[in-house]
Amino acid sequence: MRPVPRRLAAVLAFTLCAVGLAFVPSTGGASDAGDTVRQRAVAWAVEHVGIRERGTSNCSPAIDRWQRDMGLRLPPCRVWCGAFVHQAYLKAGVRLSRRLIDPHRSFADAVAGRRHLRKIAISDIRPGDLAFYKFRSGVRASHLAIARARPKGGMLDTVEGNVDNASSLQSRGTQYIVLAARVTR
Repeated sequence: MRPVPRRLAAVLAFTLCAVGLAFVPSTGGASDAGDTVRQRAVAWAVEHVGIRERGTSNCSPAIDRWQRDMGLRLPPCRVWCGAFVHQAYLKAGVRLSRRLIDPHRSFADAVAGRRHLRKIAISDIRPGDLAFYKFRSGVRASHLAIARARPKGGMLDTVEGNVDNASSLQSRGTQYIVLAARVTR
């Protein structure tokens, strides 16, 4: 067997090392869910704009099913912005934590990079990323939404559940976002 020339050996060693690094998982062992997954989640959410709860009950056949799909028992019906986000990602192929029903708890998960959420800079938001909002005191976050586009002119276009008792398209100022997160696998 003929020896491998030094230069070729060095190139092969570098290539094998680089390929090996490409497969090292990111912090927490979670990798980005990917553009296709995010696009499917946004498409599902936009397709379900207009779903309404009965009165102000937080209940409807669709919303109840989304909460059951999270692993929650009904009754009681809960505030369901997180169930809307969970269902969008479930339909896109990623099962998020049932803790998403509570944006305050999911905020902590995103900051810690656990339960398929990873904190990102607001300026890095892409379609399918999550925006956390704080509309009431005493919590880190009280509402969450799915971004439909990148932030532009200080605004973010979103699709959200549980806004005026329905799912809807919104455009909100980025100054109201308390945390942005990306879904991971």
